[in-house]
Amino acid sequence: MNIYIDIEPEAFAASRRHEFEFQISDYKWTYHTRIDYCLKDLTGQLEQLQKHAPNHTQVLCMGHKSNFRYAIYPRYKSNRRGIRKAAGYGALREWLANNYESIILPNVEADDALGLSAGPDDLIYSKDKDLRTIKGVHMEPNGELTEVTELEANRNFYKQVLTGDSTDGYPGCPGLGVSAKFFSSDDWLKCYTEIDFWQLVQGQYLLATKKLFDRHEVTDPLKFCMQMARVARILRPGEYDHDSEKPVLWDGPG
Repeated sequence: MNIYIDIEPEAFAASRRHEFEFQISDYKWTYHTRIDYCLKDLTGQLEQLQKHAPNHTQVLCMGHKSNFRYAIYPRYKSNRRGIRKAAGYGALREWLANNYESIILPNVEADDALGLSAGPDDLIYSKDKDLRTIKGVHMEPNGELTEVTELEANRNFYKQVLTGDSTDGYPGCPGLGVSAKFFSSDDWLKCYTEIDFWQLVQGQYLLATKKLFDRHEVTDPLKFCMQMARVARILRPGEYDHDSEKPVLWDGPG
């Protein structure tokens, strides 16, 4: 039994927390990061998680340098471009990969590596709400366990397709934020199969045809809907071709 851990948010935060400006001469400043401080923070967090799940082997999930989502939607995470990573962040990731059991799959993110790997007897740990689109037992930082059923995972996924994600830079369907009344409507709550969800989602994109053109110059709402779905989709077991080292792109419910 494993506990699959999305370590990147903690690693990034630790590297930022322990990066300092440093003056090397009258006119020169640089940055330096205390990697030893970062490691102390991260190993402490991992030790605490191990206490909550003593019978599970920790597996750290990290993202690859290439990401298939950029080819699907070029503006994906464009709002993050230019944000500088802390000095030494690459070395910190390398240390974690070399000193813990870890998974890095070509062309996908840490979320995908986790979603592809976690099985029925495993635990999932991530502070990223996107992982709630993956069914399984999720562990909170305090050790509390929450089971996400397949229906809940699907509901969360299709909601993400509609709302988009401003953090990741993809817009979703205009007019449908996370608190929209639509998500408490009978139409939404009575969806139980993936086909029901997908037909309803496509219908909302068709209703937003004019807004999609005005805001994003979208001329084919259903094609754009599929783009949003493929970007939002955290890969699940069976959705990765290990021979070609590429994801199997989601193509709607079968």
